[in-house]
Amino acid sequence: ALTLVLALPLGIALAWCLDTVINVQAFGWRLPLRVFPLQLLQLMGLALLATLLASAWPLYSLYRTQPADLLRTFAHED
Repeated sequence: ALTLVLALPLGIALAWCLDTVINVQAFGWRLPLRVFPLQLLQLMGLALLATLLASAWPLYSLYRTQPADLLRTFAHED
């Protein structure tokens, strides 16, 4: 969620910079930059859903593991 909150404004700022500076200097023209809040909210929801689905199986298998097995796994690390 923190990555998502930080990535959206950074992505919009990067798109604005590319459109305002790079396109004008390289090609001499600009594209209109439009931000659609509803689509950004849908994107945020889809990203959070994908994150939950990707982390569900590892969390479930960690939940089923006995604490003694976890201790044995990490006992020989230096």
